[in-house]
Amino acid sequence: MGKMQLLFSNEVTLDDNRSMRLEYKITENLKADSGEPYYGIQIAKYLGNNVEIDEIKGISYSKVKVEAIIKILYENVVTPISMVEIIDDLITLEAV
Repeated sequence: MGKMQLLFSNEVTLDDNRSMRLEYKITENLKADSGEPYYGIQIAKYLGNNVEIDEIKGISYSKVKVEAIIKILYENVVTPISMVEIIDDLITLEAV
């Protein structure tokens, strides 16, 4: 188990006036063979008594890069269900 740090949190009021909280966290794990840290993202959605969490481990060895991706997710109120596709799109656009 690696480290995890909360970077951003959003409170969103839905159309039906329910409140949803989103937490955006950076994760840090160590590569088994070298001990080098690699970084990932976890988003947690809290809606009433329901919790939805998704995580991608090992997006990059660059903490700065992963923090920049998390900031984009936070600013666009991305939920766990769409996180994987959006991160894939962001990384693909960066490679062009």
